[in-house]
Amino acid sequence: MAFDSRLSRVVAVVVVVLLLAGTAYGLVAVDRPRVEAVDNDWGTVTQEWTEVETRIQVANPALLRVGDAVADVEYTLSLNGIGMAHERTRSVDLSGERDVVHLSTRVDNDDIPEWWASHVERNETTTVRVDPTVAVEYAGVRVPAESWTRTRTVETDLLEPLRTGENRRITASNRTLLIVNDTDARWGNATVERTPIHASATVTNPTPVAVPVTDIEYTIRMNGIVVGNGTAAEPTVVPPGETRTLETRAVIDNSRLDEWWVTHLRNDETTRMTVDFYATVELFGNRYRLPLESLSYERTFHTDILGSDGSTTNDAGADRRVQAAQTTARGR
Repeated sequence: MAFDSRLSRVVAVVVVVLLLAGTAYGLVAVDRPRVEAVDNDWGTVTQEWTEVETRIQVANPALLRVGDAVADVEYTLSLNGIGMAHERTRSVDLSGERDVVHLSTRVDNDDIPEWWASHVERNETTTVRVDPTVAVEYAGVRVPAESWTRTRTVETDLLEPLRTGENRRITASNRTLLIVNDTDARWGNATVERTPIHASATVTNPTPVAVPVTDIEYTIRMNGIVVGNGTAAEPTVVPPGETRTLETRAVIDNSRLDEWWVTHLRNDETTRMTVDFYATVELFGNRYRLPLESLSYERTFHTDILGSDGSTTNDAGADRRVQAAQTTARGR
């Protein structure tokens, strides 16, 4: 029995050495071990970390299935080049033509602001990269698996509802105070700490008196989590019959995004984003706090970072795009 075991190991070593030598000199052509598919799912989600459950299917060529084999498996998930999850498992037993290796990896939720800033800075685009590495050891000889990497693209368009030329009215006590001619918005310079939103509205004063806009306030919510609020603009006076541009600057506090991230995953990677603006206007001795419905809006978006079914195969297309799902603009 011991002799048979030693003989099996000797045969395995000879086969592997001949395979490697023959491949190096172009004498033989035999498949190496290879990753056939990777299946990802979100696991446990807490306020501090997010689990990624991964199953990697490894194929073993028939010529190499001589004796016992073990594998060292490494897995990396990155978003826009930012390493979000990494795990290594050594000496995993392989037994058949196809084996499935299970890994559990954790994403530190504190890394979400860095990814978010990169997503915004790249025109709301994220490249998801899944990179498993497998090396199989046959009788003490290490054989690396064929390289296998997959990428996919996730896109959103969160400010699109604010880019419109539709006319709207701002009223108080059944009186039109201002007419909004058009609105626009763009992202400012996003950092790990904050994400600015520059929004503007071109307004015309149809009244016979000047309309002072003393301040504009904002609140940004993502799945009900307040991720930004404050004063968005300096005081502006719109003379009678004239047109002015109200410039606003809202800011997402990225330190609040880890809390939002938990709700996003628990809601099947779906978020309802709301941005509310309020203007304080003085007219005829009265102060009115009015909702700026022309700048306020709702946007529902879905990211699908791990893929529709969480899996990618060795024959799958390397790029799939996911767009923001739905828009509801209030006051239109």
